[in-house]
Amino acid sequence: MREVELREIATKVPTLNYDLSIMEALKIFAEYGIYDLLVVVKDRKPLGVVSKKDLLMAQHRSDLKVGDITSSLPKVKTFKSSLDRLEGLFDFFTFNKKPLIVVNKDGTYAGLLFYHVLLHYFSSVREGTSPLFQKLREFFGTDAYFYNFYLKETKRFREEMGIARLESLYKLLLENVKDHIEGNAFLSLEDGEVYVLSRKKVEEEKIKLLMEEFHREFSLLYGESKPVHVCGFCVPLKDVKNYEEFFSLNSQLKERLNSTPDVSFFIYHGVQPHVVVCEYKGREYIKRVIEKIKEDFKRILWRLKHSDKEMWEYVLQDAFKDYPYFEIFYIIGERGIQISNNVINPRIKYPVKTGRKGADRSEKPYFKMAKEGDIYISEIYLSQATDDFCITLSSKFRYGDKFYVLAGDINYTEVHKLVKSYTFS
Repeated sequence: MREVELREIATKVPTLNYDLSIMEALKIFAEYGIYDLLVVVKDRKPLGVVSKKDLLMAQHRSDLKVGDITSSLPKVKTFKSSLDRLEGLFDFFTFNKKPLIVVNKDGTYAGLLFYHVLLHYFSSVREGTSPLFQKLREFFGTDAYFYNFYLKETKRFREEMGIARLESLYKLLLENVKDHIEGNAFLSLEDGEVYVLSRKKVEEEKIKLLMEEFHREFSLLYGESKPVHVCGFCVPLKDVKNYEEFFSLNSQLKERLNSTPDVSFFIYHGVQPHVVVCEYKGREYIKRVIEKIKEDFKRILWRLKHSDKEMWEYVLQDAFKDYPYFEIFYIIGERGIQISNNVINPRIKYPVKTGRKGADRSEKPYFKMAKEGDIYISEIYLSQATDDFCITLSSKFRYGDKFYVLAGDINYTEVHKLVKSYTFS
């Protein structure tokens, strides 16, 4: 996720010592020339600002010091921030556009944060991150909608499962969003968010279905992990005039969402805002999904056992018609050596490395566990064939006087298609 140290976008406006006389300060202003205000400091720590105009009005007062006419400003301690947290800074500028004083962790002066600089930085980074944000200004004031989705509890999940698996979760979320919302969708891994610009307002039932499908996919892949929830909101752009209003509104909606309980939560912004809430269903549902996968796998095994060995690769190729969620099948001999080529689903569009006969699979868990008897479902791991995460099903079967192991991979990012393909009462 893109991060920035707050002091990096603060303007390093020059300083004045608080005990200077008014005339001394005016001379310093004359040296700097271009500045309308300077920061007043005491022991390197900022007290506020003083303007050239204020000094000119007080120049007849020889008894005054700069510190006497200093205007105080809010102080913000520098922090390393994502764009999401930066949005919250716009709240400081709600009533006026006076700058904020940014201080280092020891309280010393780091710079001034001006509203227009923050807005420029935020807009330019967004536009540089996604073509979607380049188009956004064209949609202000029109009958269009901006959708924003992100995941809660990601820090815990990342610490438990790693950043690569978290990124794959975002890809699953993106696929679900694309399935249910028509428009220009974009996943920003730097921000950990999915954005959509659309000409259509999506019905509440579709939003709920989107969240339910993500819940199923997550539970199928990480049944023992604590749930990760989906949060999101829809902003009608008809009454949004500019980026200032847009970012401010986004910040308000995210603040509301972050205070919600542990459920998936979606807000439709409007004159009468309304929400969609979705909770995870019981584990029994996921057990039924897993059993369905196993039943499909048993049917494929049956076809192999009742076909000539020379036809096995053709049988597996034909199995994709009935079980399209699998991406690869391959057969392993009793010593752990792959005896078939990788049989690849012709429908998939991402690159797959062609695995060939002779590869040693003897140390793979899906080979060792399959020899125990029942159908084995692996943990998620990085596939050598696709360089992406997947799960593998495997099972031993006997043919003639030898046993073999059938293995089938399901790509992690394609799991949502598997979940959608079944309905359960």
